[in-house]
Amino acid sequence: MWSSAKLSARRPVASRIALYGTLLVAAVAFAVFRPSTPAPVFDTAWSEVDYAENEDVRRLQALVRIDTTSDAGREIDAARHLAGILERAGLAVEIEEHPGAKANLWAILEGESEEALVLHNHLDVDPIRRPEDWVVPPFEGRIDPPWIIGRGVFDMKSVTVAQIGAVLAAKERMDETGWRPERSLIFLATSSEETGSDLGTRHILANRPELARRFWAVFTEGGVLEAPWTGEVKYWGTSFAQKQFLDVTATSPSAERLERLRASLLRALRTAPPTAVVPEVRAFASAYGPSRHHPDYRAALADPERVLSDPELFGRLPDLLKSLFRNEAHPFAVEESPSGGYRLRIVLHVLPGLDADTAAAELLPGRLLDGIDIRIHERRGAVRGSPLDHPAYVRLIDSLVRRTGVEPGRVGPYLLTRYANDARFFRRHGIAAYGFTPFNLLSVDTMTVAGPNEKIALPAFVEGAELYRRVVLDLLDAAPGPDGPSDPDPGWGETSR
Repeated sequence: MWSSAKLSARRPVASRIALYGTLLVAAVAFAVFRPSTPAPVFDTAWSEVDYAENEDVRRLQALVRIDTTSDAGREIDAARHLAGILERAGLAVEIEEHPGAKANLWAILEGESEEALVLHNHLDVDPIRRPEDWVVPPFEGRIDPPWIIGRGVFDMKSVTVAQIGAVLAAKERMDETGWRPERSLIFLATSSEETGSDLGTRHILANRPELARRFWAVFTEGGVLEAPWTGEVKYWGTSFAQKQFLDVTATSPSAERLERLRASLLRALRTAPPTAVVPEVRAFASAYGPSRHHPDYRAALADPERVLSDPELFGRLPDLLKSLFRNEAHPFAVEESPSGGYRLRIVLHVLPGLDADTAAAELLPGRLLDGIDIRIHERRGAVRGSPLDHPAYVRLIDSLVRRTGVEPGRVGPYLLTRYANDARFFRRHGIAAYGFTPFNLLSVDTMTVAGPNEKIALPAFVEGAELYRRVVLDLLDAAPGPDGPSDPDPGWGETSR
């Protein structure tokens, strides 16, 4: 799943649209800079498929039909539904219920070691902010080929279904062959991710030490797959790091004073110079750069240090790439404060490894704050990213290349600059966490996330769910041989029938 600014309490739709717009422009640029490439022929075999008969699609439909919106939904109902699927397969499930119909759920498939690969997802979804703009009821889970439409189909119930399918596949393999995986496998569904994860991942890490101590590595949301069309992968990124995010509230008796601060921050954001090149950016740039076709983008990513000394090159980069090299302050809208006066929410984006307090002082200098009270809330991010030499990441990339046949140079790490997810909490506890998506989707599909008529392409979902199963089995050492089969899966990329 991809989105652009899932920060602490809520995500600004404008930032998400800006990010997806960048990805869409990249897709268009791909065609512009490759004039000799024949126009893609889009596969229409999906029109002959009865997706309503596919088990993964039925599971996704059933899950979407449970309203788990963060403002008024019932996570507990979704937890009980998922528990039923797992229990029917013979797995023991624990549900932890919280007030307001919130819930966490986990199930463990025991392997040779107590160390466990964790498949993490969140139960809650974004609220329905503009119901009048939906063309179908948001919780119907309507199949309208080639899509399924409904709140949460992308963020992140599609991944949840792929993960539960992987757990069931591993359990079936164990039952049929007596095989025990090298490590255990934990399915973990958590609460309240859209509103800060206080009852979800953060609660589990703080209050369930007997569970958390087993976490060897975590796969969660946050991967990105850039594709000009479904027949070609431009870059398949697994996220390993993100910026540090500081949630700030500025208050004042005067709305006009806060509007001036907001305008100053927006001007600064448009003109902010690069700050530093941190190791996470250097690692990401070296892998991601060769997939770019624009000469300025390739030049900047091939030699990140040059960006610091070449303002003209930096100025020609899109905002998404600029954000790799600088700290940023993103203001929201001024609003009335429930306690009186007015408030302005500001989210500070700080590069991995840099001192957050120093960055905050630079982004919010005293000269801008006369007559304004500033409160910096709890820092909810990890300082550093997850290691790229961790066995879980190395095996994931190897399996992905072998299973899909995608060129190795188009598969690698990704750094999230304007998006925050629960991986930051795992990393803060010293647990390796990676955002992985198995779905080969066009960027335009992702633009519906959190908005009306959220959708996911069914061919990509079905193929991705199967890919997720195979990758997880590879990581559990389930495939023939110590590292799985050596040949790519010949069926990947074809429409499932």
